[in-house]
Amino acid sequence: MVVEPQIQRRILASSGFADLGLYQEAVDELEEIPEQAKDSLPVLSAWLEVYQSWQKWGEAVSVADRLTQKDPEDPSWFVALAYATRRARDLFAAREILQEASVRFPRCAVIHFNLACYAAQLGELRSAGRYLAAAIELDRSFAELAKSDPDLEPLRSVV
Repeated sequence: MVVEPQIQRRILASSGFADLGLYQEAVDELEEIPEQAKDSLPVLSAWLEVYQSWQKWGEAVSVADRLTQKDPEDPSWFVALAYATRRARDLFAAREILQEASVRFPRCAVIHFNLACYAAQLGELRSAGRYLAAAIELDRSFAELAKSDPDLEPLRSVV
C-alpha cells in the first residue's frame, strides 16, 4: 500500500512525538489523518506504536487485534496482541493467543521464545525449555537473548 505523503508525515511526526514521550501530541497527529485512511495498516501500526510506548495496554490490545484481522498472515501482530494482552489482562490470556498463533506460524521463532517466557513465568519449566529449544532451533540469536531475558530467570536458575 502506498501511503500519501501527508499521511506519512503525520505518521512520522507521531512516531517522533512518541519517542520523546509526548504521547498526546502523537495522538493529535494520528487523529488528523483523513477518515478513509485511519483503518489502513500503516496508520493502525502507528497507533499500536504510540499505545505501546505510552503503556496504554487496553488500547494497544484493541489496535493489535484489529491488525490481526486486517493482516492475518503477519505473525508480528499476534505477538503484539499477546504482549499487550499480558499487560492489560494476564499471562494466561496472552499465552492462549500465542499458542493459537504457534499453530498458524510454527516456524516463527519469536512466538516460541515468548511462549518460553510465559511458561517460565508460570513455573512450567519443562514447557519453557521445549519452547526455548524450538525458538533457538529456528533462530540461533535467541540463545544469546535467553541469557539475559528476565522472564526466563526461573528457567536459568534450574539449569
